[in-house]
Amino acid sequence: MVIFYILPAYSVGDTGCTILINGDLTAPQVLVLRPEEGLYGNDAFYLPDDAGRIQLLENQVVNLACPGGRLRINDAATTVQTYEAKCLSGMFSIRGGSYPFSAFSCSVIPTRTVRATGNTCLSQYQEIEIGFILGDRFLRHLLICFDQFVQTTLYSEFNLTKTIAGYQRAFPRPSFLAGSGFYNTGGVAVNTLYTRNRQRLTLNALLGLPPGDFKYIAETSNLFLARGHLAAKVDFLFGSQHRLTFYFVNAAPQWQTLNALNWGTMEQNVRDFATRRGLDLIVYTGTYGATSLPHEVTGEDIELYLYVDGEKRGIPVPRLFWKLVYEPITKAGVVFIGVNNPYKINRQKDIVCTNICDQYEWLTWQPTNISRGYSYCCSVEDFGQTVTTLPKIRITQLLK
Repeated sequence: MVIFYILPAYSVGDTGCTILINGDLTAPQVLVLRPEEGLYGNDAFYLPDDAGRIQLLENQVVNLACPGGRLRINDAATTVQTYEAKCLSGMFSIRGGSYPFSAFSCSVIPTRTVRATGNTCLSQYQEIEIGFILGDRFLRHLLICFDQFVQTTLYSEFNLTKTIAGYQRAFPRPSFLAGSGFYNTGGVAVNTLYTRNRQRLTLNALLGLPPGDFKYIAETSNLFLARGHLAAKVDFLFGSQHRLTFYFVNAAPQWQTLNALNWGTMEQNVRDFATRRGLDLIVYTGTYGATSLPHEVTGEDIELYLYVDGEKRGIPVPRLFWKLVYEPITKAGVVFIGVNNPYKINRQKDIVCTNICDQYEWLTWQPTNISRGYSYCCSVEDFGQTVTTLPKIRITQLLK
């Protein structure tokens, strides 16, 4: 992995301190945590405003944390994982010295963790959490409902902050990880199953095509199956949090045409909506069913999977991707849906509820363009009549 060392862009007022998340976080970056005990996930962090500035009052204390590593001060190692620093006139007092925030870093990139909670979701599926271990605390950022029977994620849950426009830019992307004990793919790495060559072999075998045929998985274009994030990298503020999204349980096979175009546009529209309206939202992103293509010889519709071993099937290519955006104070919600097939639309199976996108003028996607990913919008109640694997939350009105 390439580590980017960002030149300091430190900003100070007459009193208090300002930390710029696009300038003052020296790699490997520390977690910028509140000193209060018992806080988890985003609540445990000092969050920047929508310009990327964390504002601290004079004498306010910040916890500098390095999950899996040790704190460094001006590149000198300490023996501690967390330590308190106090804001004093634009500098940070720690261990008898005074430093700009850019002096602090970790000995390693903060260690990310994925683990089963031991609970079930929707009565029968596996609940998984992703976050940071810090002492006896687990700073959960993502909660996953995973169908262990067909090895697919039904939905992921995260909190989208209203200041998401201040997210850390240009943070390097890590590799996707499978975690331990979630996938059973006959000894073949999940990452291998997602490679363009392997998915071509798998789909062509299912569809009666020669192994090297480029009919569905193209040689070079966007017609291939991406590792489609459910919660996106930049749905989180800090680079250390971005890394948490790179687990296969937070992804599903998504045609890159949908991923890069209409779906990506909608994701950005939702982030802009949260910022514009000043809303902290809970976002659930999920999958439904398995898409299909016709067999080359019989014409029969064949469901697509990345893992095939004889009669065994796993990691389905979802028929639909969906994003349920929920405002918990007013209990308002809406669902945005993307059809995950760039070749054909089955209106009976792919259009599962009444389209209400005309009520969302802030969406800038091209929803009826199949080459960009056919998409539509629905009320949660209507969508839930067909897709019964939604989270059990109470919706009282449409989010607008």
